Amino acid sequence: MIKRCPQHGFFRGELCNCGSAGQLLLDETKTEQLGRLVAGCLRHFPGDLGLTMDSRGWVDLTKLGQVVASRHRWANKELIVALVLSDPKQRYEIRDENVRARYGHSVAVDLDHPENRLPLLYYGASEEEADRILEIGIKSASQRYVHLSTTAEKAWHVATFRTGNPRVIQADAAAAQKSGVKMMTVNDDIVISEMVPSQFLSILATKDIARTEKQ
Repeated sequence: MIKRCPQHGFFRGELCNCGSAGQLLLDETKTEQLGRLVAGCLRHFPGDLGLTMDSRGWVDLTKLGQVVASRHRWANKELIVALVLSDPKQRYEIRDENVRARYGHSVAVDLDHPENRLPLLYYGASEEEADRILEIGIKSASQRYVHLSTTAEKAWHVATFRTGNPRVIQADAAAAQKSGVKMMTVNDDIVISEMVPSQFLSILATKDIARTEKQ
């Protein structure tokens, strides 16, 4: 659910960090409904809904508000802002009355996030996927960019949603970027890249996953 604290603005959950119960804006069902629609608008099919997206993924916020209101009578621009600013995963960002998804696009965009500065990145996969990735590299079949995790533990966690036997692939990001591979920092958890060639990849031993978290 999304609420508004009179002192600290939008938040999710029962209580704000200050302890305030806040004002309820969206219950869990409506938060999910609005989230799915906004994700579709900003990641997958903006044109189908009459939205114009520029090459960097930006869409006019007021126009998006009109689109969501046409699909859900209770939705509006203010609730989009609440959705964005309260999102713990930082999926979206607002700038100068425009809004965009930070990552997860299937449409053609050229994002301009800051260059990655971490020397090592990680990718979670099943055992079968890992063997194939070490041969051909990390590529995306459906999304514009591949999504890499900033820690081995995060990559492991992501992989557990797809397999009961996760493998973590370590990417030598520093060497890859030096060779010309573009990698961009989305947030504290995610770095995106068009692809990562196999020569920069290796399997991280299970015993080393927790160790990377302490470094």
